[in-house]
Parts: sequence; structure tokens; C-alpha cells
Amino acid sequence: MRTILFCLILLITSVNFIEAQEEIQLVRVNFQNPEGYTRHLLLGFVPDNSATDGTDYGYDALNIDDLPNDLNWIIEEQRYIIQGVGAFNTNKYYPLGMFLSNSGDVHISLDSLENFEETIDVYLYDVALETYTLLNDEDYSNNLASDIYLNRFYITFSNSVSAAINEDLLSVSETEGEDLKIWYSNPQNELNIKGVSESNHSVSIVLYSLDGKQIMKKNVSNSNLTDLIKLQTSNISAGVYILKIGSDTFTHTTKVCLGN
Repeated sequence: MRTILFCLILLITSVNFIEAQEEIQLVRVNFQNPEGYTRHLLLGFVPDNSATDGTDYGYDALNIDDLPNDLNWIIEEQRYIIQGVGAFNTNKYYPLGMFLSNSGDVHISLDSLENFEETIDVYLYDVALETYTLLNDEDYSNNLASDIYLNRFYITFSNSVSAAINEDLLSVSETEGEDLKIWYSNPQNELNIKGVSESNHSVSIVLYSLDGKQIMKKNVSNSNLTDLIKLQTSNISAGVYILKIGSDTFTHTTKVCLGN
């Protein structure tokens, strides 16, 4: 029954693509997870702009699988395997969500380009590493810890959109945690976080190095949440890190500087 339902959804979703297959420009991306399974993702540019960057019935297909390790397009906080958008534009970028229950090697590759008059550049932008991988020439490969990676990976078509993406992330962070305050106390070697208690949910606090390695993780249950959370960092080398704070209701990602 599940397989039949999935096939029907794909059939309905593909109607508009089939009707204009000579016009719609297709970008096919593959994701190989730590178990060796490959997820196929499709991004379609519709020249007449009948599709948008948001949710569009008949162009977008939700992910209905429950895979322990997966990669999906993220549209309005939902997971999709097919995304139809407007006309191709090199300034556009499209967020991916990576969901890993298992740590291990992951690979993101460009499968094919269809209906483009000239070959376009397709990049995988990694926010944490601040790197662009030109998928036309090589796969993106990394060894990642089990986690949910949101606001980190983007498909882009130029290597100069990081400023726009970072501005979006800052805007989202301010909206989702406008009362959140984060600062480092050098004398006490402590990272201080204030304002999380207002979420009334269990909170996960994770610190990553700029190359994506998990340095520290702390889970705080709602019963233990206080107005101020202090994280001891005396055993962590001075430098710049990525801090990710998340609960059932919000996610905040930012860079923090520890030490002198």
C-alpha cells in the first residue's frame, strides 16, 4: 500500500514535468549515505515561472520515506525529494536537510543536467566549512557524526552567494530566538547562553569545529533549564567554532569565538 501511494504521488507530481519536458531544465543530485544507499533528488527550473521557491502543487513531491539516513530539499520546513522552481538564475540557492542516524562517510554528487543549452555550474556550499564544491568536477565527501544538519548544505549555481545565505541564516536566527543571548567569559572559560528557557522544551547544544567535527554536545531537559546555561570550555582550544542550539520548536546556528 505504501509503495502504491508513493508511486501515485510521484505520478501526480510529474504531470507538469511531462507536459513541458522539453522546456523544464532538470538538475539531478545524488546522495550516498553512510550505509551505501543512494537517494535521488530532482530540481526543476520552469521557464514560465509557473512554479516558485515555495510549495507548489504538481511540481513538488514530499518525502514519505522513513529512512534513518537521508538528504532532502527543505521547503517551508518540510522535506521533499522533488522541487520545482521558477526560471533558472545563478543567484538562486536551495537548502538541503541531512538527517543522519549513523555516523560515517557521505557523498553528494551531480547525476545529470537536462535541457540546458549550455552547461551550468552546480555547487554544494557547506556553511560550516565555508567551502564550495563544484559538483560538475568532483563529489562532496565528508565524514559526519550522526545528527540533523539543517541550514548547513545548499545547492548553488555560483561560488559567491555565501553572503546572501549567511544573511538569511542570521534573519532566521533572530526571528526564532530574538531573546537568545550568547557570550564567552574568558576568566571563567565559560560559554554562556541565556534565553533558552523560554522555549519550554528539551534543548540540544552542540559545538562544532569549522571543519564540521563535533567538539561538545549537551542535552538540557526542560526540567533543568534555567535562565542562564553555562558551558565549561577550559578543555577546548581557543578559536572560532559553530554553535548549534535546537529544540522541537526552534533552531539557532551561529559562530562563537572561544579564548583570547
